[in-house]
Amino acid sequence: MPLILTVAVAAGSGSAAAQDHDCVVRQFVLTGLVSNLEPQGVVEGNYPVGTERAYGFARLDCTQVRAGETFWFHWVRNDQEVGRSKARVDVSRNWRIWSQSRIFPGEWVLQLKDSDGRLQAERRFSVAEPPPKPTQN
Repeated sequence: MPLILTVAVAAGSGSAAAQDHDCVVRQFVLTGLVSNLEPQGVVEGNYPVGTERAYGFARLDCTQVRAGETFWFHWVRNDQEVGRSKARVDVSRNWRIWSQSRIFPGEWVLQLKDSDGRLQAERRFSVAEPPPKPTQN
């Protein structure tokens, strides 16, 4: 009988808890839209001025998950969590999940965590203030 060894690596000190999934994040991007289960245009660093919604998209490779496993998208603006959404995860070499949020000017972080709160991926982005409207005389 073959021996299967699973090693969990955790940041920080202390012992690593055994994970209840073996999901690997193969892709984690910010995008302007998700259509037909795919991101439509990757956003790098900054959303264009006037953008109202941001999307976070993750592609996972999972061969083992516990029943009811979920991942969480955490939307953080200026160091305060402003939203979170959960996505069910199942066994698949190409499991795709995404989340959307209204966005406002500020510094943002989108985090992807598993159901035990372990950080799986993170993206940072900015939303600039729109230019002031010209005053009318």
